[in-house]
Amino acid sequence: MKETSFIKQNKKKWARFEKLSGRKNNDPDEVSKLFTEITEDLSYARTFYPRRSVRVYLNQLAQGVFTSLYKQRKQPLGNLLKFWTESVPLEMYRARFNLLTSFLFFALAIVIGAVSQEYNPDFVKLILGDGYVAATEERIANGDPMGVYGEMPETGMFLMITMNNIRVAFIAFALGIFATVGTYVIMLSNGVMLGSFQWWFKGKGLLLTSFLAVWIHGAFEISAIVIAGAAGITLGNGIVFPRSFSRVQSLVFSAKRGLTILLSLVPFFIIAGFLESYVTRHYQSMPDFLKWFIILASFSIIILYYVVYPQIVARRKPEKLELKEVPRYIPKRNIERHKIRKTGEVFTDTFYLFIKHIGKISRIFFVLIFPLAIALTFYVFSQDAGNFFFQLDMFESMQALFGTGSEYTLVKFLGWSFILALLICAVFYVKNLNEDDDDTLFQGYFKFLMKRGFWMWVFTAMVCAILTFSPKALLLVFLMLSPFLSMIPAIIVHEKKDFFTAFGNSFSLGKGSFGDSLGSFVIFLLIFYIFKFALENPLGGLFGEFDLISLVENLIKDMTITVFDNYQQIMNFVSSLIYIVFLFIILTIYAISFSFSYYSSNEKKTAKGLYERLEKFGRRNKQFETDVDYD
Repeated sequence: MKETSFIKQNKKKWARFEKLSGRKNNDPDEVSKLFTEITEDLSYARTFYPRRSVRVYLNQLAQGVFTSLYKQRKQPLGNLLKFWTESVPLEMYRARFNLLTSFLFFALAIVIGAVSQEYNPDFVKLILGDGYVAATEERIANGDPMGVYGEMPETGMFLMITMNNIRVAFIAFALGIFATVGTYVIMLSNGVMLGSFQWWFKGKGLLLTSFLAVWIHGAFEISAIVIAGAAGITLGNGIVFPRSFSRVQSLVFSAKRGLTILLSLVPFFIIAGFLESYVTRHYQSMPDFLKWFIILASFSIIILYYVVYPQIVARRKPEKLELKEVPRYIPKRNIERHKIRKTGEVFTDTFYLFIKHIGKISRIFFVLIFPLAIALTFYVFSQDAGNFFFQLDMFESMQALFGTGSEYTLVKFLGWSFILALLICAVFYVKNLNEDDDDTLFQGYFKFLMKRGFWMWVFTAMVCAILTFSPKALLLVFLMLSPFLSMIPAIIVHEKKDFFTAFGNSFSLGKGSFGDSLGSFVIFLLIFYIFKFALENPLGGLFGEFDLISLVENLIKDMTITVFDNYQQIMNFVSSLIYIVFLFIILTIYAISFSFSYYSSNEKKTAKGLYERLEKFGRRNKQFETDVDYD
């Protein structure tokens, strides 16, 4: 469309929008609608009329109203009320079959636990442990079978129980990402535990006593876990049944739906924690009718809000039942390789390429590299089992696993340097892959390994040797040399040099952009620690239960502590695999970022990109309209 036609078609709308922007009291919905259309027009103008005044006009128009628009639309209380009266009920209605599935599976798990306890009187010891069963038997002998609920101070118990219940619900939800299988495992574990526990009291002639005591708080607690299971199934179904979306897009949509359900459970976990800490401890002095009242009232609230009320909202607002998910559009960018970049540009371009290529790099990693890492990890654990008998943090695990310091062995050194070389080759291969290449992904990767793999292995061996044999005092020196050393892989790949030539060239090439490269390294080092905090919380005892490693280790511990004597080694093995995936992400980001540092340094030295742009200088770009286009 010509610029004149574009202006004629939209000028009334723009005039209306400009008029509204000058008023203090406007209809927010009308302004919001016009603002959306203005931004669409602005996007169109930026594409087709980037050098024309209409683009500048629309840009100023949109910016001038943006602040006032969002000030007028602040409705925190209204949005909160809408969350509870509309968003959650509608999500529960959409997930009604997932809720039914979760309930039936949990009920089946309870039956399995009860039947197993009926035919094997020692089954409860396998589930709860000998110590817990012995302590409960002692309480029964003392005439206080459920005395465990009164052994802690109320406030401390309330905080601990509430946080633990939220943790279990979060795990049940989050593990749904494994195609719902993880959620079913959590449901099975908790259901079998509950069924065997209650049936064990039946064998002691105390079934009703234990039932009335446990379900004072359990009505909310157990119901919330079942609903969290429904949220986990909702999450997993996004992967299993992506419909017309990609699996990543479907996962994002289902995660938002499941998270809405999960967040709605927080008040019920708080109420359950309060009842367990302040009310259940008085089970012996409470009349039975009061216990029954609390139990039935709790179940009634859950059923009314999560089963009945969603049906009512769905009938009242049928037009909102069908979700209209719109995948986020990420426009394509042409990353100019030969360009002098500052630290900020290196950062943004790195993450753009990381998101763009992570799918292909992950395929190579999980199909070829990760299996080798698992095999080597298993070998290390079999040879150095004693090193993993105690709980280890990330750096302790990596020292024992990779063989730094006193843990060095030749197999670890050669094995891990080889695996790291495969990973860096995968990053450089995919990053430079042309869409019109005839080779398949793996065929082209193997060809790349044949050409560059050996010298990349020499480079990773050098890095591993520095980390393994250098005194800690010298590590700071090597940190300062990182801007030079990090260019070696890029020189090996882009200039097709051997390691020794690349090593020599890295110093002459890197000195021109030492400051920018070091700045990039420091920023990505901070990113490493930010990700590490999410993976392994340094505050440990205060909030440590909510980092990924703690969640996984607690889950594995619950499933293995009563079955395996070496359960701690199993926990460390799984944690080590998580650390390896974490390092895969970090090293991928590092490799991409330092390739940009190479391009910047090379551009300062050779001006290759500048010469390419000079060759195009003066050529008319057909994308832009000129006066010629109106003739």
